[in-house]
Amino acid sequence: MVRFHKRVSEVQMTVVAEDAGGRPRRDLSATEITVKEDGQEVEQFILRPASDLPLRVGIVVDVSGSTAVSWDQVRRSLVSSVQQLLRPEDEVLLVTFDRKIELERAIRDPMELEGLLPVQENGGLTALYDSLYHTCDQPDFFADAKPRHAALILFSDGEDNLSLRGMHDTVARAQQANIAIYAVSMHRRKGADFGAGVLESIAADTGGRAFVAKNGRQLSEALTDINDELRSAYQLNFRPLPSNQRPGFHRVEVGPRQAHQLRVRARTGYHADP
Repeated sequence: MVRFHKRVSEVQMTVVAEDAGGRPRRDLSATEITVKEDGQEVEQFILRPASDLPLRVGIVVDVSGSTAVSWDQVRRSLVSSVQQLLRPEDEVLLVTFDRKIELERAIRDPMELEGLLPVQENGGLTALYDSLYHTCDQPDFFADAKPRHAALILFSDGEDNLSLRGMHDTVARAQQANIAIYAVSMHRRKGADFGAGVLESIAADTGGRAFVAKNGRQLSEALTDINDELRSAYQLNFRPLPSNQRPGFHRVEVGPRQAHQLRVRARTGYHADP
């Protein structure tokens, strides 16, 4: 298990809010949510829109497994989605992997995706956790020296049969870097329930979402939902409670004051060491 050594003077988290109908809330007020750290209420926190912050989006594509969605559909949907998402100050990092990282390239023009994505999957073994960890651990791309909103969009079936690191290590690294992971499973075959559960856990623990896309239409819908969330999210900041100044994992719960009117999602906590 990887241990992180980081003194935390302020916690920064991304928060996504939806109304009762599942539509993004773009006018969320701090008075509408509660924040708890290790079960204790945090009374002082700052909530502000993240829509104007530069986006750093990693597109991480598993090219090792079979998929029911053709790469032509993936390519078209991704190019269209990224074109709608990106602004001049935003950046995209494309990573493809199987047993190792096959491609890693920062791009500015969404049309570059069309030529960089593979024609078909490569087959063979899969190092999912190692590849996600490596992507989250890119300081030049996900540097936190300047305010930014960071996320990964992962295309995978959730299976891993080669990584040296485990799911816990990957989630912890994403949480430390404040990177939400959105997972898109591109097929549903018999015996894939375990992989789907893995993707759902990774997404939930990092503040993202997991989708299943059985065809090109569902893939486009999933990417549209992800785009909407990335452009309607909020940034939450607070200082750790004095009573919680201890090393280890600190659970953070962000919830609505009126659950019947609002749904709120954020990562499950942060890691701190002396």
